[in-house]
Amino acid sequence: MATPPPRVSIVVPVFNEAAMITLLFQRLAATVNPLDRYEWELILVDDGSSDDSARRIKDQAQLFPGKVLLRQFSRNFGHQAALMAGLEKATGDAVIFIDADLQDPPELFSTFLENFEKGFDVVYAVRQKRDSGLFLKLAYKIFYLLFRKLAEVPVPLDSGDFGLISRRAANVIRQMPEKDLLLRGLRSWVGFKQIGVPYDRPERAAGETKYTLGKLMRLAASAFFGYSSLPLRISTGCGLASVVLALLYGAYALYGKWVLNSNPPGWTSLVLVVLLLGGAQLISVGILGEYIARIYKQSLDRPLYIVADDHSL
Repeated sequence: MATPPPRVSIVVPVFNEAAMITLLFQRLAATVNPLDRYEWELILVDDGSSDDSARRIKDQAQLFPGKVLLRQFSRNFGHQAALMAGLEKATGDAVIFIDADLQDPPELFSTFLENFEKGFDVVYAVRQKRDSGLFLKLAYKIFYLLFRKLAEVPVPLDSGDFGLISRRAANVIRQMPEKDLLLRGLRSWVGFKQIGVPYDRPERAAGETKYTLGKLMRLAASAFFGYSSLPLRISTGCGLASVVLALLYGAYALYGKWVLNSNPPGWTSLVLVVLLLGGAQLISVGILGEYIARIYKQSLDRPLYIVADDHSL
């Protein structure tokens, strides 16, 4: 009996990418058609788009007849939720994640699959060069350096969600009841055999980035508070440092009163101590609040997303 060809699922989150859909399908078709030893399926998740992204997907589905699934959310639930919604429906032996803006080149699929066939369960793309503004480049660099230092599992630098995971890694990730999702963090956490593939990231071919500064900040918060308890220890350290400084200042004040028989000038020092203690307390409360908010969100047990329609095209 002949062995069935390996099945590969491509998961693409889409949010207001109507200008990119035609080019996306053309690039994907040009990439996967030569790789005819694999059986392909394409899962696009419309994350509550307000433009005609869904219609254009239906128009272009003829390039992958019978192999396209379009999932439409009831509203915008976010990029990470869209990735998970695609993963939930993926049936492939390997699952590839790629964004619709084509800043991540589908031409790397063949390299991903070569490493997959060598036994790697996770193949992630590592950005060597990023064509974006100086501020964003610096922000991303700081984020990944801090994330790698703080995270309790090794997290590769400059690796986004673009990459491949095996069926067994996908099954583990699907079982995780995470509410604050970060796929690249989960991918590192599950372990297994992993490898990075370097590439240069080009500019968008059309449209504008959907990752605003606010969304990037929320993603960074999910990374720092979801994969490290170090912020809690930092707040404890701030509290201990404040106590030590308060004790030192108290000893200085007592020394001046009992030994020197004079009260040292104190208004400025007193204000400094009050501000120091107040700042440390507020920082600690803020850090605790971040963790408590995540516990609260997890306890509500609401679904990560709501699917309005599934279309097999």
